[in-house]
Amino acid sequence: MSKKIIFFDTETNGLNGNTSSVLSISALKCVFNGTDVDTIKDRYNRFYFRRSREAPNAFAMECNGLTDDVIRDYRQGVEYPKYFREDMQSFKDFCAGAIRFVGHKIDFDAQFLDFELKRTFCTMEENKNIMKLKNCNGRIKNPKLAEAACFYRISVDEDKCHGSEYDTLLCYEIFKKMLARKRSRQRVLGFLEKR
Repeated sequence: MSKKIIFFDTETNGLNGNTSSVLSISALKCVFNGTDVDTIKDRYNRFYFRRSREAPNAFAMECNGLTDDVIRDYRQGVEYPKYFREDMQSFKDFCAGAIRFVGHKIDFDAQFLDFELKRTFCTMEENKNIMKLKNCNGRIKNPKLAEAACFYRISVDEDKCHGSEYDTLLCYEIFKKMLARKRSRQRVLGFLEKR
């Protein structure tokens, strides 16, 4: 029996879902056919402005590069709302029928949504004890998306990192590698097969 899976990522103007705007959101809709994740069935990619009284977050802009001018360029010729909160229904519609969501640090991205994700899989948390990378204090740390991609021998274009569309695609590739790899396959299947 096939099951829909949504892979998604956001780029935001800060870390708090209540006070920070989503500047971009991208998603891939795929199907698990019982043995593998089929090719991408549909894509979602949109850009939004900060709310009018929300100051630009310098750290966020340095990370994702989404200044007002850049967002304006990406939005040329589009007709969806200026702000993500006004356009959330379109993302819900894209996700219709899916109960499985995958992301790298998915709890962060989910806080910006006004609907609950029934089943989630975090490629960051799931790879923490597989990769066992250490921080400067010698403790096991959460792997960055690019680190997880490199671990699974997925080529990474550093110039495209921290773009929601590219990061979503990397997450998808990591998930597929985890499904194919003996050590992580059972974790992935547990997520995919749970009702």
